[in-house]
Amino acid sequence: MLRLAIRAAAGTAGFALMLGTIAAMPASSVTSARSIPAPRHRGSLRMTGSLRDGGVVRAAGLRWRPGRLPRGDRLLSFEVAYAWSACNARGQRCRRAADSTATPFAAQQYLIGHADAGRRIAVTQTATEVVETDRATFSFQASSASARLLTSAKAGSYPAARLPSTEFVDGTPERRTASAQEYFQVDAPHYNGRGGTPRQWYRVDRRSWRPMTASRLFYTGKLRPGRHRVEVRTANRYGSRILTFRWRILPLPRPEPCRAAARRSCWYPQHLAADHRPMRWDWQIGRVMPLQRTGRHAVDIYDLDGFLTSRAQVHALHSAWQASTLRRPKAICYVDLAWEDYRPDASPGPRGRYFPAAALGGIYYGYPQERWVDLRQLDALRPMLDERLRMCARKGFDAVELDDIDSFDPPSTTGFHLTPGDAQNFLAEAFNEIHRLGMTGLWKNSPYLSWWGRHYADGAVVEECYVDHSCLASSLQGSRQYGITCTGLTGPTPCGWNDFSADSTRHQRTGKWVGEAEYSADHYVCDPGQSCSYRRRFATFCHAVYGPTTGFAAVKFDADLDGKTFFPCPRGT
Repeated sequence: MLRLAIRAAAGTAGFALMLGTIAAMPASSVTSARSIPAPRHRGSLRMTGSLRDGGVVRAAGLRWRPGRLPRGDRLLSFEVAYAWSACNARGQRCRRAADSTATPFAAQQYLIGHADAGRRIAVTQTATEVVETDRATFSFQASSASARLLTSAKAGSYPAARLPSTEFVDGTPERRTASAQEYFQVDAPHYNGRGGTPRQWYRVDRRSWRPMTASRLFYTGKLRPGRHRVEVRTANRYGSRILTFRWRILPLPRPEPCRAAARRSCWYPQHLAADHRPMRWDWQIGRVMPLQRTGRHAVDIYDLDGFLTSRAQVHALHSAWQASTLRRPKAICYVDLAWEDYRPDASPGPRGRYFPAAALGGIYYGYPQERWVDLRQLDALRPMLDERLRMCARKGFDAVELDDIDSFDPPSTTGFHLTPGDAQNFLAEAFNEIHRLGMTGLWKNSPYLSWWGRHYADGAVVEECYVDHSCLASSLQGSRQYGITCTGLTGPTPCGWNDFSADSTRHQRTGKWVGEAEYSADHYVCDPGQSCSYRRRFATFCHAVYGPTTGFAAVKFDADLDGKTFFPCPRGT
């Protein structure tokens, strides 16, 4: 997520469309110095397709475009979302349509569910433009407009005597994947009531049929490399129909070494600097213009936002800035694997180049401008991944920090039922691509996969492990989640961050660097010299996280990561 102190406002304007009649509503803005024109449209919203259980309908007829922007403003992204609902005969008491998906921008067409039969179907189409209003501070505003259509007719019943049917929902793995375990989910059956309510069963690889779960979600268990299939049988008095999905599991690709780029060798972030202490860093992804630390405040590593930081700024850092123990500082490119509506590659849609609509999931914790991404869809998301990583390489960054890599945790938040294997399949390719481009890669959070991630990544960034009591492998030893049992540091699956700093390699003989951040907003770690309880003292924090031989470059930051708060261990200066 971008922890920038963004001056963002949501300007809204609405249109109501009922059976072809359009009524305009006035625009309004919130905490905005000026109003951003709302998106505009042409045409009339209509619904095409088969209005019955099991039929597909599609919203069509409207063409949206951004409003005319004030001079100097820049359009960051433009999005059109769809929401489907089912209403009573009067068009009231509307509820979410039975087969709506978790994907907000993929529902331009809708598969009518059995529970929708006898109800009128409504679709709301919402266009949103995200506009940058001040490049110097990266301030932006969002403005929206909506149109709604309610059918005059009710959705019909499923055809008589037709076999019942169902579909996979919530996504499926790619036909070729290195993930060895998957979840599959189907929607409620489509059927005609005269044939009776259907029953459902599932099986994996022609094993015994098992009754479908109440949630219609089932797990494959851990599978071996090779060809696999899942089948779902749906049956009533009219007979049965089998839904099948086939895919192939491949071995995970081996970690690839970093390849030196033109005029630049690979830089490996060392656990310990020349002074035998964890290498100092500063995290400034909340700034447009990086702030240099000098004198006794100098650091060796700057972690900066990849989009906001220019090539010239990276060059200046490399050629003129002061470092703590190195000749010049190194620059880490912060890249988010989530979708962010204020990025230049954000505009989703069925034909979206970088973020296909079907890959977008739930809203990221407390950040309405960001959504989780379905990491199963590696091929579909590869253009986004490749372009973002190449951007980092073009600007001259030394390393890449990948954020929001844990979209398998938890499904209720992300909108997808993913497994750690889905993340491993995506991240193995991501870190290998970083190395192919001549940069090194940093793991981010996700302790339950840190034991695996250290084989692909060259360091790590972790947030709030001190307040969460999860810094060291010993803290999580014996805990179990997602089929992973955490071991001690010398075991096969340690779930801490000293499994990075203790991991010495040919290029990192003292271990891999770990940057640890605690935030002032938590009101837990006190400022240096501040009087508070022993556990909360800054000195106690540094002794626990920075001090050990396997310690980390620990810093207390402000949550905005804008450079205003910077208290690095061991003394806060």
